[in-house]
Amino acid sequence: MKYIKFIAIALTGLMTFSSCGDFGDTNIDPNNPSMPDTRFLFTYACKVTPLFTMVGTYDPWNQLYPQYLSERQNIQYSGYAMTDFNAGPYYYERIRNLNTIISLNTDEQTANESYVVLFGTANNQIAASRTLRAFIYMHLTDILGMIPYTEAVKGDEGIFTPKYDTQQFIYEDLDRDLSEAYSQFDESGTLNKEFDILYSGNIARWKKFNASIRMMMAIKLSDVDPAAGKARFAKAYADGGMVSNDDRLEYKYLSETANQNPLYDNIVVSGRKDFAPSKTILDQLLAYNDPRIDVYADPNSEGKYEGVPYGIAQAEIINYPDCATFDPRYYQQNSPMVVISPSHILLIQAEAAVRGWINADAEALYKAGIAASFGQYGLDSQVDAYCAQPEIAFTGSDQQKIEKIAMQRWLGNFMQDGIEAWSDWRRLNVPKLKPGSAATVTHVPYRRHYYPDDYNTNVPNYEAAIAAQGPDNFDTRVWWDVAPNE
Repeated sequence: MKYIKFIAIALTGLMTFSSCGDFGDTNIDPNNPSMPDTRFLFTYACKVTPLFTMVGTYDPWNQLYPQYLSERQNIQYSGYAMTDFNAGPYYYERIRNLNTIISLNTDEQTANESYVVLFGTANNQIAASRTLRAFIYMHLTDILGMIPYTEAVKGDEGIFTPKYDTQQFIYEDLDRDLSEAYSQFDESGTLNKEFDILYSGNIARWKKFNASIRMMMAIKLSDVDPAAGKARFAKAYADGGMVSNDDRLEYKYLSETANQNPLYDNIVVSGRKDFAPSKTILDQLLAYNDPRIDVYADPNSEGKYEGVPYGIAQAEIINYPDCATFDPRYYQQNSPMVVISPSHILLIQAEAAVRGWINADAEALYKAGIAASFGQYGLDSQVDAYCAQPEIAFTGSDQQKIEKIAMQRWLGNFMQDGIEAWSDWRRLNVPKLKPGSAATVTHVPYRRHYYPDDYNTNVPNYEAAIAAQGPDNFDTRVWWDVAPNE
């Protein structure tokens, strides 16, 4: 399959092309190849997207924080022992690749070179790169708060100790950059579908993804700056986000070792079976008579959906020898990984409608969000009966409606973008998540710690950031997170 060749070539990003030329020429900078092919740079940058659903095979922290998963072998991560977050590769691999694509397409000396134009129309290359770059930056700042942004990835300009920008500024600038990128997309132009492994060159879907990111950011301003949130949300909503399951952001793994699903590696290849759907989410699905439980998990040997409690001590694991497991759809070698679904976006719109940010029918959007989630798994015929249940019906005060919307976002985001789910909990406190019994912390973390390698050579700017933001620990909240989590 030729995608394998593309991905294998792209794996080294910019470095792939450093081998070209005369090895004896000491004037050639191996970190700045003369002909970096934008097709391969983009393909490699796209490989960042599933990391927001599940980081790696053995530490899926962004599924553990919202308590979608529990550990069922060795208790290592659900006690929050892994404190820091390594942001480095996101910068020097993915963001750098995207910056290079933008630069090559805007520089008159390179814009018409074959290694640039073969990927597609310049405006579409730039707009798609800006959109994906913003998606990465949104996650980095939601994880850490203040991060290098305006001075990041500028070593070529002599900036080796970038300042940390505030999240407030980053959110404002990302919204601006995304709005400009949205207008820059050219649906009459092209984007090489073989190398755009996210949307196969479909510019209309890239535009929906762009507007959806803006809505995801804007809704997080509900407590800290609702006026700005409302204005930004209304513009993004008017531009149009994801509405159909065809629009979802999905990473397609392959039936090849070089690019296989990480759960397949853990469950099938290694036979470790380190994780399983948690008792937290399985119990909530059971309480709601939610048919998604049948597609999220397989019951135990007794036909019951018994989940492993979240964050228990190692000695307690022996008490749960027979637990519910993942439905096989999640761990085939080529099982795709959904990152952002239209269900998530429609339910964000429902919240915005309740808040009066958009002129739309909140109940219709709420039901459409549930229907999109059910439709993702072929459960369309069960939507009406599910929504008719008193616990699900769109009734109550505005606050109660928002809590029901948030609960449906949490239920629908299982094995999808866990950082978004964690952000929802931090802002709305739905569901009521608590650390496990073996945790040494008193609450689910509000942010991750900075990674030492990311700041050891930039200590003054790191110290300035924590002086402005707060101590570098789990207790410090990011800028938009101001509501209590009781």
